[in-house]
Amino acid sequence: MKKTVMVILIESVHNPVRYAEYIAAVKDIVEQHGGEYIARSNKITAFCGTIKPERSIVIGFDSLAQAESCFNSPEYRAVKHLREDSTVSSAFFIDND
Repeated sequence: MKKTVMVILIESVHNPVRYAEYIAAVKDIVEQHGGEYIARSNKITAFCGTIKPERSIVIGFDSLAQAESCFNSPEYRAVKHLREDSTVSSAFFIDND
C-alpha cells in the first residue's frame, strides 16, 4: 500500500525509561489509525546541517486527514505527555502529493 503522507519525528531522548513507556503505548494507536512504521532508528548519520537527533521515526499514512486524526485522537492525547516529558523533539507532516 502506497503511503502519501509521512510523519517525521526527530528526537533527543533524556529519559529513556519514560520514553520506553511512550513507545509501548503509541505503536498500537498509530496502527489503529492506519499508520505504518517505515523507519525507527537510533542509527542516524548526518550528511548536512546541524541537527543531530538521537532517534528518528518515519510513519506513513494514506492521507493527511488520517495522520491528523491519529495525532489529535483522544488515545494519542492521553499518552503524548510521555514523549513530551522524555524527549526534545520536532514532528512534521509531509504530504507527498
